[in-house]
Amino acid sequence: MELRIPDLLMTEKALSTWLGISLPSLQRLRSNGNGPRFVRLSERRIAYRRTDVEHWLDARTCDRIGGGVAQVNTLPDQRHRGA
Repeated sequence: MELRIPDLLMTEKALSTWLGISLPSLQRLRSNGNGPRFVRLSERRIAYRRTDVEHWLDARTCDRIGGGVAQVNTLPDQRHRGA
């Protein structure tokens, strides 16, 4: 039997601090669908799984500057499908 360790959940405040962006900026990213996937714990409480944030950051990692906005990797992530 494999022991599964639950993914670390971060609050909005903790994530905004870790990313170095303001809380309103993080909320705006979530609202317009450009932020990391999130978990709605209740009507007024949001959390983020660490692996979702890491995947979001990986998709925005670039090798060079120039030529406009960096393309975001749109390939499905196998981690989110239980693979």
